[in-house]
Amino acid sequence: MLLQVARAIPRYAERDSPTPSPPARHEVTGLEIVLAPATLAARAERLGRLEPEELRKKAIVACRDADATALWDLTEAHLVTRGRKGASVSPRTLETYHDSVDQFLAWAGPAGVQLLRPRSSDGFAFVRALEASGLSPSSVRVRLSGAKSLYAALRWAGATDAAPFEDVRPGRDPRAAWEKRGPYTDTEVNALLKHADPQERVAVLLAGDCGLRNSELSAVLVTDLRLDEEHPHVMVRGKGRAGHRETVPLSARTEQAIRIWLPNVPPGQVHLLMWRSRLSIARRVQKLCEFAGVRYEGREVHGLRHTAGTRTYAETGDILEARDLLRHRDISSTQVYVQYARRRKKAANRDW
Repeated sequence: MLLQVARAIPRYAERDSPTPSPPARHEVTGLEIVLAPATLAARAERLGRLEPEELRKKAIVACRDADATALWDLTEAHLVTRGRKGASVSPRTLETYHDSVDQFLAWAGPAGVQLLRPRSSDGFAFVRALEASGLSPSSVRVRLSGAKSLYAALRWAGATDAAPFEDVRPGRDPRAAWEKRGPYTDTEVNALLKHADPQERVAVLLAGDCGLRNSELSAVLVTDLRLDEEHPHVMVRGKGRAGHRETVPLSARTEQAIRIWLPNVPPGQVHLLMWRSRLSIARRVQKLCEFAGVRYEGREVHGLRHTAGTRTYAETGDILEARDLLRHRDISSTQVYVQYARRRKKAANRDW
């Protein structure tokens, strides 16, 4: 059985109250963000420096007990000590792989998989189960990468020689990239803004006007804002190397929304928004869409980023402008926004 993420949560009981109660969990400080790669490396080193037999025993016991925490610690240590990016692997990647490992383990137990001695068919069965659950091919590939990383870690620890995912490939997606997750229209964004509270308005505009990713929204610090510069912008911790920061220009209405929201940020809170995870932001945007009568499914939070890229290209006709706003390393990633913009144009023969 696959883990299913609950879609719905209650909206604020009082719509006119812009400030929810602060979360009880520990808030991450700027210093902690700077030290995060060092902490990650230290965690990995604790396992990496173990004697081979001790590491092997830990891995075997973790598999015997189906200990998800211990198995993730092992996978994380392998990614950091043996992975291509080492300790600079992004928090977003680690979070995604962690979710994927948890999802595989949740499926493996009921499916009768022996973690150290999986059947040759188990890898294929897991992927087919993911596909049957309705996940897109791209999401299946991500889950598959996480499961592969788990077994790479188990082989590194000397606990098994099994590689049940070595020849497994998810089904191909017949849809073109621009047919998968389209942007919100300007009318839909305006509907969201009409029904949003001050904090939601900031999130919608940071994504829909400025192109921030979901994971970047929850990471913005108050000290990242540069509202009084000649060209107001925000410093964003991007998708790539941990600690790397990028400049993102703010639209006039985004700057205004941030200035309205800032007095509501509780004293001592370092983050601009009070939602501390991608899931919490996704739930809030989903509920906002329901409240405003705007379709969420198939676009989610990332569709707002597509809105920013599409509008930039439609208004400028310059793909480099869209690339720079979205901070793509490869312009091929930006090509999809040309297609989004073209789909919005009136057909050439409409007025014939």
